[in-house]
Amino acid sequence: MKSTSHTDAASEGGSSSSSSRLPDHKLYPIDANGIELMLGGMASAMALVSPRKSLNIYDNPVKYLSITATVLFGYYAILAFAGIYCFKAPTSRRRPTPAGARITAVIYMGVATLAASLVISLGLVLFGAPFASQHAETFMAALNMALLGVTPAILTLKPNPEAWRKALISGEPKSVPELWAAGLFWSTFVASWAAAYFIPLDWDRPWQKWPIPIVGGAFLGNLAGLLYVLLRCFILPLARADYAETERSKRDMVRELSEPSATKKEL
Repeated sequence: MKSTSHTDAASEGGSSSSSSRLPDHKLYPIDANGIELMLGGMASAMALVSPRKSLNIYDNPVKYLSITATVLFGYYAILAFAGIYCFKAPTSRRRPTPAGARITAVIYMGVATLAASLVISLGLVLFGAPFASQHAETFMAALNMALLGVTPAILTLKPNPEAWRKALISGEPKSVPELWAAGLFWSTFVASWAAAYFIPLDWDRPWQKWPIPIVGGAFLGNLAGLLYVLLRCFILPLARADYAETERSKRDMVRELSEPSATKKEL
């Protein structure tokens, strides 16, 4: 009995020490809410649709991209203020958050996104964007790219370099929030970089005008990232769980059917 109690105490101490170490991502429960994913896809699709036929990205890219940025920022601001991005806490674990903390979260998201857009603007110029002209077009493109690829990581990951390194760069096993951040980040920027290939071609198409290709690539990449996260983090785990449960029920059924025959042989 003494050894058992000693073992239990040791296990309790180990569990308490392990639980005291917080993960690198924010403490979202793993109970996923697919509504946020659908809202993300709807917001991205809405951002691609012009509210008026007279307004299009070819004639007035700055005004058009300002509308898309407003739609995306409003989507993220609502979810950040409500505290449901991107996983919804169960009722038993939900704690009321003061309004001041929610407003602070929205302000932090806005400032961090603006800083990311400035960094992306510099990167676009270094990679060949117009340096002496079209500054507004470059900044609005960078702002949309930041909202699509960086803002999900800002809302999901903790504000420290180690959390971002683990989620975006390292090959270590990742949690669901880290997969969410990495999927949207890399899909957005890789697709935007690939779409820039069409700009210097001599096709003379209106959609080759700066910065339409990289913005279109960012939106398409973001939609692809949403599908990846949906498949990788939600559909496949559910399918595996259903498969395991099905196999378990089959084994139980075979065992129940074999038990009467075994008892008859014994009789």
